Amino acid sequence: MTQDSSAGRRILVLEDDETLRLVISRALTRAGFDVRATASPSSAIERMARRDADLLVADVLLGDENFLDRLEELQHVRPDAPVLVISAQTTAATAIQAVRGGAYEYLPKPFDLDDLVDAACRALDTGERAGQQRSGANPFPDLVGRSPAMQTAFRLLARLSTASAPVLFTGPDGSGRASAARTLHRACKPGAPLIEAGPDRLRREGVQVFAEARGGGLLLRRAERWDDGIQDLVLEQLGQMSDTRLYVTALADVRTIMAPALFERLAVGHVDMPPLRSRGDDRLRLFEHFLKKHGRTDFAIARDAAEFINAYPWPGEVAELERTAARLAVQGDRGTMGLAALQEALTAPVAPGTGAALEDAVRAFAAARLSEHSHDVANDVAAIVDKAMIETVLAHCGGVRRDAARYLGLNRNTLARRLTALGMDSGGEE
Repeated sequence: MTQDSSAGRRILVLEDDETLRLVISRALTRAGFDVRATASPSSAIERMARRDADLLVADVLLGDENFLDRLEELQHVRPDAPVLVISAQTTAATAIQAVRGGAYEYLPKPFDLDDLVDAACRALDTGERAGQQRSGANPFPDLVGRSPAMQTAFRLLARLSTASAPVLFTGPDGSGRASAARTLHRACKPGAPLIEAGPDRLRREGVQVFAEARGGGLLLRRAERWDDGIQDLVLEQLGQMSDTRLYVTALADVRTIMAPALFERLAVGHVDMPPLRSRGDDRLRLFEHFLKKHGRTDFAIARDAAEFINAYPWPGEVAELERTAARLAVQGDRGTMGLAALQEALTAPVAPGTGAALEDAVRAFAAARLSEHSHDVANDVAAIVDKAMIETVLAHCGGVRRDAARYLGLNRNTLARRLTALGMDSGGEE
């Protein structure tokens, strides 16, 4: 939109920070818009209802109010007016709630004023609005970040929350691909089940996996490990998933090993989860977030420890960072966490129950079977892991197979067959 075409187009700015309100107003005025401003959400809604403006630019946190909670009210009184939401709340939840509440676009602070002007032009030129009701409470706590790379991911998630196309999540192991997929599913289909399956389950159960996910969501993990048979299966089933949202996770280079026709179908929506090394101060923000998540709010992070967190490469990505924070949350003393305590937690032996401990146990068992000249190591390992896993989940569920099957990501018939094969079929409660 040129300055001539923006002349006469009216924008209302809702911002309680006087300085920022002035800066935004001046930038939009220089672009040729007729700009008014207010610090009151109620006043903004009243003025939009009177059609005093064609577009609202609104901050999220305004004193004690969260403006996202009033987007539905604004949509009711002025459904034709686009809204640009700006916020320092740097989570995927904010972006998704804004777009699903009817906002045209979400801009995280700090933002470039030229980007704001461009967004205002697009909103007024197209008149497009998402127009869907927001999903309610914040169910997406673990996607946190202010880095440009994460804000790009948040904006994509927000836009994809109003669509139904398949979404491919790429990035290094541990970068949060599956968490982002679950976040998007909860936004798109709140309350609907999400079935998850890796390559092994797809090989075993085939179309049954897709049938079980019907009407909800299906998360297929590790697409870089799909053989030709799995790729053919997924491509065939894509045409029969009109009521099911598909999410796929893979390493970034999956395009080089996936059939082009399948990749193009899956990457209609493509979210690349950035590695931690590209996320700057997000590492410290995430670390603080995970400490709180695991119950520790009673100690501060010393400056040397904070600098280490932001400088350390975290080869295990977000997963490694959370494990380290969890160790400190459980074992750390109150007060200030220094560099020594952090490094001790980082290099501590992996606690039982973590993935790395399981990998070590599997390696040791496989090595022992090889020393015994076994020619069926894969099945030996699978049987012992299956038995221990199923026993643990059944005990957790009080022997109720229906509940255990849900935790295991299996249907009840498949669980029954596994129990029989492992000699565990004791006729537990259905």
